[in-house]
Amino acid sequence: MRVRHALLGTLAGAALVVGGLAAPAAQAAGSGAAAVTCGNAYWPHHDYDSGSGTVTKSGSAAVHTGPYGSCTTVGYVSEGARVTYDCYVVNDYGNTWTWVRDANGSSLGWIYDAYLSNGGATSRC
Repeated sequence: MRVRHALLGTLAGAALVVGGLAAPAAQAAGSGAAAVTCGNAYWPHHDYDSGSGTVTKSGSAAVHTGPYGSCTTVGYVSEGARVTYDCYVVNDYGNTWTWVRDANGSSLGWIYDAYLSNGGATSRC
């Protein structure tokens, strides 16, 4: 379960190191890349994952409206803060992102899995 997801996160992390990006930006329309899908594109979804974890990114992790670094940032979650995982998606770049909720159960948005302990959710949306 977590091993499969951890492998995806490791592969995605390696690709990011090679590419030199923390979270890939969208390419311009018409360049042959798939269009960036922001604005909770995978919503509605259910809480498929019973897991939780903490933010591991130094300082804080951005919360986005979609599973891409170029999607609108709606807030930040501090390093060490506990979040619960609903589910994850794999974006067009092969990177995994998890929909998270705060300690009170309120939906926050998408956080890049490399910034979450345990590599984020283990259940796909």
